Amino acid sequence: MRLHASLEEKSFDGFIESVPAYSSLTVYIKEDVSIEKVETTLLERYSQCIASASTNNTNSIQLVKHIIPVCYDAEFGLDLEEVATTCKLSIQEVIAIHTSIAFRVYMIGFVPGFAYMGTLPISLETKRKNNPRLAVPEGSVAIAGLQTGIYPATIPGGWNILGKTPVKMFDKRKESCSFLQAGDIVQFKSITKKEFESYL
Repeated sequence: MRLHASLEEKSFDGFIESVPAYSSLTVYIKEDVSIEKVETTLLERYSQCIASASTNNTNSIQLVKHIIPVCYDAEFGLDLEEVATTCKLSIQEVIAIHTSIAFRVYMIGFVPGFAYMGTLPISLETKRKNNPRLAVPEGSVAIAGLQTGIYPATIPGGWNILGKTPVKMFDKRKESCSFLQAGDIVQFKSITKKEFESYL
């Protein structure tokens, strides 16, 4: 993330963009650029990032924190009861755990605007559904494995749905189409169905 921030702040000749994932950073460059020069530049920049990290300098990464409202009502939490039963927890305990964690957005992928976030505690670890839904409603907040995520559109999916947020995750009309970016911090806040409807 430090290298990504560094490249976004100050690029180099031939740089197009960089895209962070869980444990890698893809760097896109123009065809006519010397690979050797790019390798040298990236290694130098990476070394600077490592040195910055070792001195606990956090200035190179600007953390953005979002408090995202979620309605865990039964109408929206299609798998909430099943998750509670599987994890041997009450529904309220599942909600309390899910809203108590500050999740990091590790990457955006699968579809535009889908943020892979972690990490859930072992107590909420769940398998993906054996039979994925053909249409998961937009805004559904779900978990699978030790990850949580928000569906940015009505699309097929196999994660376990706990609730729904009224916050739009993807808008192609905005300069930054994805509401969340890799590196962001997300904390969920439980809201009532009435509060959810007031956002609409």
